[in-house]
Amino acid sequence: MFIGTAYGIENKILPTLPYEFRKIVMRGLRRRITLANLLFPLRLFVSVLQCIATFMRFKPGAIIGTGGYVSGPPLLAGLLMGIPTVIQEQNSYPGLVNRVLGKKVSQVHLTFEDSRPYFQGQKSLFISGNPVRTGLTNVERSEALATFGLQTDMITLFVFGGSQGAHTINKIVVESLPSILALDKLQVLWATGDNDWQTVVDGCGELAERVKIHRFVDNMAAAYGAADFVLCRSGATTLAEISKCGLPAILVPYPYAAERHQEHNARSFAKAGAATLILEPDLTSESLASEVARLYENRDRRTAMAAASKELARPNAAQEIADHITQLL
Repeated sequence: MFIGTAYGIENKILPTLPYEFRKIVMRGLRRRITLANLLFPLRLFVSVLQCIATFMRFKPGAIIGTGGYVSGPPLLAGLLMGIPTVIQEQNSYPGLVNRVLGKKVSQVHLTFEDSRPYFQGQKSLFISGNPVRTGLTNVERSEALATFGLQTDMITLFVFGGSQGAHTINKIVVESLPSILALDKLQVLWATGDNDWQTVVDGCGELAERVKIHRFVDNMAAAYGAADFVLCRSGATTLAEISKCGLPAILVPYPYAAERHQEHNARSFAKAGAATLILEPDLTSESLASEVARLYENRDRRTAMAAASKELARPNAAQEIADHITQLL
């Protein structure tokens, strides 16, 4: 069973899947004084009661919270009812719900070693990693390059920003393209998102010969397999995927992520030597072109960053978490 709301992406996805789905009235806190914030205590109280009523019927053996406001009421209900509770934290800087409840639940599973200080006193704490889709590393490079019509004798930069793209990254890449493509053996695979696709196509103009532009890339395994390094945001799942593939990265965190999660994630990768961090206010055509050139020209640096990225990977994360929860049950 999944617990969610009528407002999140789960309301679109879960009804199409063969699982029970129960909605609660919970809403997140806003960063300003609003009527919604004044209603927060009432929503929390009602949501906990909804979860208790649901669990009395469903009788779960364990409750797993993955962060965010919607996981608070189910975890609280589980703690009140004596049901085993588990937190899985994807980000380097834990969210508010996980920080508050992390010492009270039965188990905590982390992705980053940097998160450990926030859970001091939690005896059942594991660095398990973040589960990712299967098959990411099963594509041969030559096959991956052929999938996108890329050349086999060139260095490939894969640019992407998530399902909706990343407007600022797209804009700066367009501006820096003349400098980037002055590197004569560089080619670019670019997932722009739907909103910026036409703007990027128009902006590339005559430079598009060495740039493969897509609204979306469905075959991410092939895209990762074709890439020598990536330019992307630093969401938890993205970082789990690129570390599993051992890809050096230029990371531009989304600046409006809750509690600057993406910036903390990117700093963890940069500290480990797996990535270069450019904050969005510092992202210019000059700074981007300079960093791309540094990675393009220095194969040893790319190799060292790839090895550091691999060190951060936990390719068996899903199985590890499942095994620990099975032991808890």
